[in-house]
Amino acid sequence: MAYWVEPKYVWRYGRPLARDDIRTADEATPRIQHYIRRAFKRYTERSGKPRFMEKTPSNCFRVPFVHAVLPNARFLHIIRDGRDVARSAVKKWTTPPDPAAIRRRFKSFEIPLLDIPFYVVDMLREVVGRQFFPERALVWGPRFPEIRKVRAEEGVEAACATQWQESVRSALEGLVVVPPNQQMTVQFEDLVRDPTPNLISILEFLSLSLSDDVLDYASEIIERTAASRWRNDGIDATFELRLQPLLSELGYN
Repeated sequence: MAYWVEPKYVWRYGRPLARDDIRTADEATPRIQHYIRRAFKRYTERSGKPRFMEKTPSNCFRVPFVHAVLPNARFLHIIRDGRDVARSAVKKWTTPPDPAAIRRRFKSFEIPLLDIPFYVVDMLREVVGRQFFPERALVWGPRFPEIRKVRAEEGVEAACATQWQESVRSALEGLVVVPPNQQMTVQFEDLVRDPTPNLISILEFLSLSLSDDVLDYASEIIERTAASRWRNDGIDATFELRLQPLLSELGYN
């Protein structure tokens, strides 16, 4: 499989000035479909692989759109405890960006040429704003409507908690349009605590051959302590208040 690391600008094609990441199936016009499919086809061919996979977090807000563009795609939905996700997101919002990630986006040519002028401000914000003013907690990650308003009025912790909540709810609602045999949901905590049986199920779902090398490699690199880290570091009360209803629905204690 060819793996493209979060090509968010490909998915935004035709909508560069959007203030959020929501896209509906109706937006998957023939022109949009052609561009996105061609982009992934070229990347896959350059990699010399027969299939591709990608993991763009903001796609949680456009599952029906992705399904319309790639009707045969399989969706692996990994749900993680919102307390851990929100804690991690706060760090991303309040620290300088990874220079390697910025270089990767330019080298992969994922930004559509016609859209580049529209992303100048976006790039300056990433490179300059987050680099020199991390304390301002500029928006990072999947963008739900009103995300900036929540940040401005209630603070970064509330924004990150709401970000997880809106992302998960949107993904679950969006997956309703995807046939059952094309989707699989896994809990992150189950995966890291007992990798082998979960990976076997994932490989089967993706029609990939079972390999002892893959299972051994995964067992070596997966950090079993990555689950429920919030228990050791504590949790902000804002997180708990925001997250508890959905955490309960998902079966988290």
